[in-house]
Amino acid sequence: MATDHHHPRTSHGDDGPGPLNHEPTDISLEGIGKLTIGFVIILLVVSTAMYGTYRLLDRRARAADAAASKLDKGYGRVDVAGAPLMNAPNALEAGGRLPAGPKMLTNEPVWLRDVRAQQLAATTTYGWVNKEAGVVRVPIERAKQLILEAGLPATTAPAAAPEPAAAAPAPAAPGATTPAAPPPGVH
Repeated sequence: MATDHHHPRTSHGDDGPGPLNHEPTDISLEGIGKLTIGFVIILLVVSTAMYGTYRLLDRRARAADAAASKLDKGYGRVDVAGAPLMNAPNALEAGGRLPAGPKMLTNEPVWLRDVRAQQLAATTTYGWVNKEAGVVRVPIERAKQLILEAGLPATTAPAAAPEPAAAAPAPAAPGATTPAAPPPGVH
C-alpha cells in the first residue's frame, strides 16, 4: 500500500529511549542562534544610545537650571493674591518685575487654611468696610439679633405702572346702530 510507512522503532525498544531529534527542514537551530545574537546586539546598541541621550539631556537640564538660578534671586515670587512672599525680596522695590503669566499655587493646604481664617475673621469680628462712608462690618450673629429686634428696614413699594388708556371706540358707520350699554352691575 502507498500509505504504509516503515519506520524503525528507535524510541520504544527494549534498549531505552533514543536520542531526541527534530526535523531539520522545520527548525534551524543555527538560524535561531543567529537571531538571538542579533537581538542581543541590537538591545545593547539601543540601550547604549538611550543612556547617552539621557546623559546629554541631563547635562543640558542642569546647565539650564544653573543659568536660571543665577538670575533668580527670589525676585518676583508671589503668593496667590499677588503679594510678594515673605522670604523673597519685593521685586518691585528691587527694580525687578513680576513674572508674566499665571501665578501658580504651590502650597494649597496652607493657602486654604489662610483663606478660611480670613473668612472666619470677616464673619465673626467687627471692622471697617469703608471708614469714610461710615460702613462697618458686623458679626453674623449680632446682625441676626439686630434684625430680630428692629426688623428689616421698611421699603416703599415701587410705583405702579400707569394703566394704558382704554382705546376709544371707533366711530360707527353711517346708518349703523350702536348697542345699548348693559345695566350697571351686569358684566
